[in-house]
Amino acid sequence: MIRVSDKFQIGKAGEYLVCADLLLKGFNVSPAGETLPYDLLLDTGQKILKVQVKTTETYRTTNQWRGVNGAYVFNIKRKGANSEKRYGDNEVDIFAVVALDTMQIGYIKNTDMPTTINIRVEKLRGQYHDEQGIIKQEKARELQSKGLTVREICKELDMSDTSVRNYLKKDFKPFISNAKYMSDLNRSPEWFLKF
Repeated sequence: MIRVSDKFQIGKAGEYLVCADLLLKGFNVSPAGETLPYDLLLDTGQKILKVQVKTTETYRTTNQWRGVNGAYVFNIKRKGANSEKRYGDNEVDIFAVVALDTMQIGYIKNTDMPTTINIRVEKLRGQYHDEQGIIKQEKARELQSKGLTVREICKELDMSDTSVRNYLKKDFKPFISNAKYMSDLNRSPEWFLKF
């Protein structure tokens, strides 16, 4: 990946990728003026929508108590870097989030957007704690069906006795987060027509 040197270039790269994506979806799109609270105007043929683009070069990796966690982090509702000003409800219709390292684009309605959003990284799929819980529960139940004891399952999966016993309970459901991947936010042309 080519390293983009400054925030202005990073932002412009994201805007141009979003323009290309929207054009390829069959819409007319044009850059907005620099002084406006949105970056692009999207003409769906039914309505003009204001699109604000947020771009990051790559995902951030953080160490957390349950292991390494990677996410694309977007400070969405803030106008400009280090600004305290927030976007109003009528200033933007759609936020486009862009990950330059993978050239992925996601779209989120302004009304559905939190102030900050962490979006999961595709290449880390299956490695997040909640996903691991589902995988470990399936493995524990599979090993139990093969006749292994709780102790043997603990050793096989390198898990505590309590965790294995919880996973083997019929009514136990591992935690499932509502976290999204960039691919979950890729939208069809029909999605834009529902505004």
